[in-house]
Amino acid sequence: MDEHHYLLIIGYLEGRITEEETQYLLRKVQSDKEFSEAFEDIAEIWSAKKPVPNNSNKANDALARLNKKIDELEQTQHAISDQNSSTKSAFYTYKLRPILAIAASIMVLLGVFWFYKVQISTKSDQNTLAFVEKHTGLGQKKKINLPDGTSVVLNAASSLRIADNFDGEKREVYLQGEAWFDVKRNPQKPFIVHTGKIATQVLGTHFNVSAYPNDANITVSLVQGKVQVDMNNDPAKRIILDPGKQMTYSKSSGQAHVTDFITEDITGWKENKLVFNYDSWPDAAKKLSRWYGVSVELQDSALLRCKLKGTFDNTPLAKVMEQIHMVSDISWKIEGKKVLISGKCN
Repeated sequence: MDEHHYLLIIGYLEGRITEEETQYLLRKVQSDKEFSEAFEDIAEIWSAKKPVPNNSNKANDALARLNKKIDELEQTQHAISDQNSSTKSAFYTYKLRPILAIAASIMVLLGVFWFYKVQISTKSDQNTLAFVEKHTGLGQKKKINLPDGTSVVLNAASSLRIADNFDGEKREVYLQGEAWFDVKRNPQKPFIVHTGKIATQVLGTHFNVSAYPNDANITVSLVQGKVQVDMNNDPAKRIILDPGKQMTYSKSSGQAHVTDFITEDITGWKENKLVFNYDSWPDAAKKLSRWYGVSVELQDSALLRCKLKGTFDNTPLAKVMEQIHMVSDISWKIEGKKVLISGKCN
């Protein structure tokens, strides 16, 4: 594995890579066993960034496996050199070890180093935050039961970080992607969902949050109860939502507006319903990509002006595309893990 792939994995865990990079990474995890094992090792190191002794062993084991891989590559390089293999092959292996060493060092700096730093400074600082992190890949959903009785359903290509001090005065989680929350009521301990510059605070309620890194907007949709949405820590911009109301925050302008919404349009994904609610084709392509774990390519610029409306209940990808084709002027074909779409608006 080269340095680029290590950095790509780090970017995925931090939620700062593009949709295209995410698709590439997850396809590689599915198709390359050795890469998948390395991914798991790095994820273990990444999740061990907290001062808990039983996590240190897990991180050390993961680092040991990475170091073993590096040593094996070095032995291979020596073997190749001894056998007088081609200059190109020996040069490649020789260059690969320092790249892996650098990447492993990055892991140490970003992960386990933090653990040891906290261990050394425990006497002077007992309040270091740490997290447990849950992920879903493309085409996956996951139900998570939190310690307070709250249940969360993560949509595809999403991650939820749960603060280690979750049972303290506040119940705080950090979301990238989309999730449905059924929050256990506790007036003494507010439940706060952080999504970039948005903090959604509740006591006990049902709501949906969509905050994918590569989407233009963050939306908070309230089904039951009441939520308080704060933007950029500015009380003047605070919004209180009532049931049936949805706040849409523009990342580019920093402005928000509140509208009504149809519950199924927002929460249908929990019941395996793929819903397009006058989505632009670029937005629809993102949904298709996350839902089915494919790459979607729009081949005609005319599609950028189109809107798509429809609901598909647990429907295979090919059938979805065929039904869209029947009601619109588009053509499509599937090539492996890629969907190519061409045409124009009706």
